[in-house]
Amino acid sequence: MKKKLCAVLALFPALLLAGCGGQNAGAANAPAGAQPAAFSALQRNSGWNDGSGSENGFYYIGSDVRGDGSANLMYLDYATMQKVYLCSQPNCSHDTQACTSCLPYSAGGILPCVVGGHLVLVFPGNVGTAANGSVLPHIEQMELDGADRKTTLTFEANQRINRPLATDGTCLYCELDTATEDGNTKAELVRIDPAAGTVETLCALEQEWVKGGAGSKLFLLAADGSYVSYDPAADERETVVTAENVHIDSLLEGGTLAYKEDGYFCLLDLLSGEKTVLSGFDVPGAEEAFVNLVDVDPAHLLVQVETASHQTGADLADGYYMVTGDAAPQKWELVYRSGEEDLPFRRAATLPDGRYLVVAGEEAAADVNAGSYYVPTGEKQYLQMEPEDFWNGVNPAAGAAQ
Repeated sequence: MKKKLCAVLALFPALLLAGCGGQNAGAANAPAGAQPAAFSALQRNSGWNDGSGSENGFYYIGSDVRGDGSANLMYLDYATMQKVYLCSQPNCSHDTQACTSCLPYSAGGILPCVVGGHLVLVFPGNVGTAANGSVLPHIEQMELDGADRKTTLTFEANQRINRPLATDGTCLYCELDTATEDGNTKAELVRIDPAAGTVETLCALEQEWVKGGAGSKLFLLAADGSYVSYDPAADERETVVTAENVHIDSLLEGGTLAYKEDGYFCLLDLLSGEKTVLSGFDVPGAEEAFVNLVDVDPAHLLVQVETASHQTGADLADGYYMVTGDAAPQKWELVYRSGEEDLPFRRAATLPDGRYLVVAGEEAAADVNAGSYYVPTGEKQYLQMEPEDFWNGVNPAAGAAQ
């Protein structure tokens, strides 16, 4: 079991960056000589949120959820791998709103994001649920030690912040959905300055979804399966790749896009434009097996192969495989048991020295109140791994997870 500690957290080094200034998109509004923004995603391609890392540690939502749906904001120190509540109050019970780590029930979840030397909590909202006792979609900001927590921006009950979010190190970029009176939804790409508490529309989204960012571009997945880059400074779009069924067989993580083309998976470096065809893996057809893309970097693609009763089965047995270059897929054994299934180790953050913080295990789920809003999940266990060990499937010593 994790230690329930109330620690006075030391002040973390912070680089306070300048605000967005509330300018509209467009090259004419960019200051002379300004460097282009460098975008990165704050959640995975699917929107799944493990948490967010700073220079010294990792912030996440604890898995122990009370019957009223409230939970706690946790901090994992990289140096000691110790987990603590983000609370500096001595003798705190960590279960009331007086605790700085205590978080209320939020229908759309809560996303911790380290942005510009601060910790930002994004409450995405869920259209229509605020009237039923949930919190409105809003943005909170605090210091990295949890001090000076405050709400800086609140949205309407008919709005929802769609994940994943991207950042340029100062602002948040994401899709904002607004339910209209005629029953439709208006989708916009917006820039949110969490420090100033401002939001501005960059462009309308027409059946497009934000999937990540790299360099000076944000990347959108369109309904026809194409990926489109968007440059907020110039307000310009460019089609990056169009491939049959790419919206089903695609994954964007970091600056690498994996997609299927002509029976093979391809890795596209979004900064250089270089494409690598993974010719060692003939992707099975839909009548043989499902192939789910799990993780990707510029040289590796992790996939899951699984078959259903109506499928004939592929050459590969069900399980996880690493695919690289023209080599045949290699069985990947970095998995842990969760309930009735095996889940793969997954990257949660990258440390300043380049190592990965990896989710590598899960404790048994705790008993919770029957009226809880959440399905209970076990406390996540973490490891630090060298990238080459992770991608080569080198299993760390048993019992090393924290």
